[in-house]
Amino acid sequence: MKWLTREWASGELDDSEWDARWEQYASHCAEVRSRLSKDAELLLDVNLHDAQHRSFEYSPHETLTVRALMGDLIVGYEFAELTYMDAELRVSEVGSVRALRLLHDRTEILYTEVDAEADGRFVHRVLLWPRGEYEVAFTAVKVHREPASPGDRR
Repeated sequence: MKWLTREWASGELDDSEWDARWEQYASHCAEVRSRLSKDAELLLDVNLHDAQHRSFEYSPHETLTVRALMGDLIVGYEFAELTYMDAELRVSEVGSVRALRLLHDRTEILYTEVDAEADGRFVHRVLLWPRGEYEVAFTAVKVHREPASPGDRR
């Protein structure tokens, strides 16, 4: 994560630094939006905060398909299925996807970032709770959403 780091998410930064990071990321999103493909731009509008992974299927350098339950009692729940094309999965800190425990009952998505890389690919960064993060570099993404219910939550 570049802007919305674990220190940012956990309140370890003072208010002015927290605000500055948020403003920097918001400015970045406004700037990068025009460089994103139409589908990649959709990632800026998918709120994965507190989402739970339901499936995670990776075929290296081909596709990564992530299905997550997102939402809350106020806005309602829905499943989002994100299929990244020409996917390159990058796992930091813990070293492997298995160590991230993505399908564990307690693991949730804290925050995500969307970026464009110098080589023309896009990147979606994902910060997890209680630990870990991953990112996926990709050339295109398909986003499919469908209704869910509070009973679908773990």
